[in-house]
Amino acid sequence: MKTKHLCIVFILSLLAFQACTTDDVSFTEDSGPDDKSNLYPIKDNAFGEYLKYLKVTGVYSQTTMEDGNAVTSYVIDTVESKNYSGEINLNKSGTFIKKLETAGLTTAANKITNLDGIQYFPGATSLILISNELTSIDLTNLVNLTELNLNNNWIGTLDLTKNIKLTTLSYNASSKAGEEQRLTKIDLTKNTELVTLTMQKHELESLDLSKNTKLKSVDLKGNTPSPLTISQEIFDNLTTAIGVIGGSPSIPEEGDLYVINNKVLGEYLNYRLKNLNIITVEGNTYKIDKEKAASYTGELNLSKNGDIPNELEDAGLSTAKDKLTDLDGIQFFTGITSLTLVTNNVTEIDVSALVNLETLDLNNNKISSLDVTKNTKLKTLRCKASTQASDSQKLITIDLSKNLELTTLDLVNNKLESIDLSKNTKLTSIKLSKNPGAPFTIPAEIYDNLSTIDGVQK
Repeated sequence: MKTKHLCIVFILSLLAFQACTTDDVSFTEDSGPDDKSNLYPIKDNAFGEYLKYLKVTGVYSQTTMEDGNAVTSYVIDTVESKNYSGEINLNKSGTFIKKLETAGLTTAANKITNLDGIQYFPGATSLILISNELTSIDLTNLVNLTELNLNNNWIGTLDLTKNIKLTTLSYNASSKAGEEQRLTKIDLTKNTELVTLTMQKHELESLDLSKNTKLKSVDLKGNTPSPLTISQEIFDNLTTAIGVIGGSPSIPEEGDLYVINNKVLGEYLNYRLKNLNIITVEGNTYKIDKEKAASYTGELNLSKNGDIPNELEDAGLSTAKDKLTDLDGIQFFTGITSLTLVTNNVTEIDVSALVNLETLDLNNNKISSLDVTKNTKLKTLRCKASTQASDSQKLITIDLSKNLELTTLDLVNNKLESIDLSKNTKLTSIKLSKNPGAPFTIPAEIYDNLSTIDGVQK
């Protein structure tokens, strides 16, 4: 009987072993999801084990018997993971590796190379990936991120256009990264909440920070060229400015052609300048020939008032009734003498390069700041605020001390409390009503020369 009992135990043990040599899975340390559903396998164990160590919601380890050996892998319950919010710190610098080794992680010293699975944590507000070996990353689902640190990785392309809550972005390229593993460009125009930006040792030739008005700290040391030129207005607000200078930002180039970001502007310019070969069209992309644009000395009427939208619609423009919001590209028309933009939705415009302007008509827009100190040939300036503009979308100040040729001035419906016209002795028409400071007192000798008087007194 004893021998028979031993045989039965042996047979049962053998059957159990054979069962384990198949793909039988058992969860460790915890029971895992009740029904083992919604599981997404993590491809990189260094990533998975780190998440498990951090006790990130929805991450489980599992054991699979393969050829008699226990193999541990990691999965994400994609339903549970949606409930996680807060920081995910996957730092693999020296100090952190030692900490992980002490904790007994088998992948402690292994760098993370694949972050597939991170997309299932949309509630994460902070993601730290310092000193890993990532070459690509998709963060489009992590819409709640306010902090992102990618220092010492090898990522050559980075899309952050969906991460509009970001306040802190740090990505210094790894010293071991090749040219293709460093950024050559990045779009930060949607990240308007950014306060701190650090991007050292990349291949950035230009960077548009014109929309990042909340920036206080910028470090772009080690890019090419260095320092990078950023908007003077942004530069003046910085408390930390490394690797940058203020001025007119360098322009992204494509040979002698410049890609117009805004289709409304591109299509309109193409219509106004047809047969001059200044604008080229490739599909839905419009490009400016910079040399030909600079040689154009006529006027540009890009208004959308009255019957103009109907005219454009009859001409077949798909954006006929769309208002202009982005004037990037206009800076290349340095020879124009007149620019008219009546009844658009322009909130900002840089006319500093348009030094030959004699007429600038911005009536019925939403412009809060206007620098015309470089436009010394101006004779006519109109910037009456749109009736739909909020108080923050109106002029509160303007410097006209350099515009000695001015004869006509219209700044109706802004937020001006004072204005200095003492140098503008050639003025014959002034409209300044519907400003808090109206009627403005101006020098008698200027007042006496006026044929149109609105909102001023002597």
